[in-house]
Amino acid sequence: MDAHDIGQMMELFKRIADAARVDAQTAGQVREALAQSGLLEVFGAGETLDVVDLLDVGGEDVLRARLRQMQLSELRQIIAMRKYDPEKESTRWRSPNKLIDLIVTKAGQQLEREVAAQATAGASWML
Repeated sequence: MDAHDIGQMMELFKRIADAARVDAQTAGQVREALAQSGLLEVFGAGETLDVVDLLDVGGEDVLRARLRQMQLSELRQIIAMRKYDPEKESTRWRSPNKLIDLIVTKAGQQLEREVAAQATAGASWML
């Protein structure tokens, strides 16, 4: 893609985001379309899904929409690979929603730590 194509794509995404911000129904339709389009797979698939990056870029609703597309086994793989449940309490859970809640919570905590670390590293030059 050249710079012109990327510019057009960014403008389209911006218009869609603006429309979604002002209308809850449109926002729901955009989330569903985004989830069904396969576009979210640029963040990985299955256990390779970068949940923290997706949360950072798309927010909680987008992360949840992507996770809802996954099988129970894939959700468990994400939890195991990222060590989101060291006590392994979630191994008995059968509810995808409970697993998704755990992933979203842990990914949010991880994102907060990463943002704080970047802020500290960025401020260290002033010392």
